[in-house]
Amino acid sequence: MIQPIPAWEDNIFAFRATGKLTHDDYQRFLPTLEALIEDVGKVSILLELENFHGWELAAALDDYRFGKEHDKDFERIAIVGDKDWMHWLAVLARPFIEGEVRYFDHDEIQQAWDWLRHEDENEATATHDEAPPEWKHILAPVDFSPHTEQSLKRATQLARQHNAKLTLLHAVELLAVYDDFYDPVIPMNAEMELQLVAFAEKRLEELAHRLGIEYAKRQVIVGTPKAVILNAIVAQKVDLVVIGSHGRKGLSRLLGSTTSAVANAAQCELLSVPIK
Repeated sequence: MIQPIPAWEDNIFAFRATGKLTHDDYQRFLPTLEALIEDVGKVSILLELENFHGWELAAALDDYRFGKEHDKDFERIAIVGDKDWMHWLAVLARPFIEGEVRYFDHDEIQQAWDWLRHEDENEATATHDEAPPEWKHILAPVDFSPHTEQSLKRATQLARQHNAKLTLLHAVELLAVYDDFYDPVIPMNAEMELQLVAFAEKRLEELAHRLGIEYAKRQVIVGTPKAVILNAIVAQKVDLVVIGSHGRKGLSRLLGSTTSAVANAAQCELLSVPIK
């Protein structure tokens, strides 16, 4: 499955690829990419690979043909993954396009966006006298737990006080059931993924309506919560993340909490709302 990742840029677009890509995946994806190229001209792409298992033969041919036809239409391509073999995707792609291609690990997502934005070349030197940035965009991760509304109400309050944009974000994490030989017993296909996304979008809409915040942007992205949240922070220039914390202590707080994982890696301010 290939899913767009919302990004606030003029000519930079982001996508997340999960599972094993099929011909049908490319039939849905390539018209979107062609329309973007036709609309803005040369583009830069961030491709995040998560739980990625490669391509079926027909999909690999689709990818090759498109790259050959549009080899001059890409300025920079950042491939973000977590496995050594994914690094070779960037190496193999370089001869087929005129633009630059680089690989980044998941924990380098900020560097990947900086590179696409050319901020690595024109990095401003910050001083200790600079005032903290205003909160213009607040991100509220939603997991549909019974405690979600508590942190969401806090995010809504802050967005109103600071006249900031508010985005509700839910990550659809695809979990497979495996047998003793680590083969998937219930394989996840594209239709099932789309159904899960549609179901989550409906629940997010109902939640926003119940809290009277229909004006807030609502996003449902496939991937692990940590990866989805961290990418959203840099892709959409988030200033503050408001997220619930279940008050874990000791090792469970250090190792098992999405809140802690985001707090340790986020490049913006984070408000952890204690869940009672």
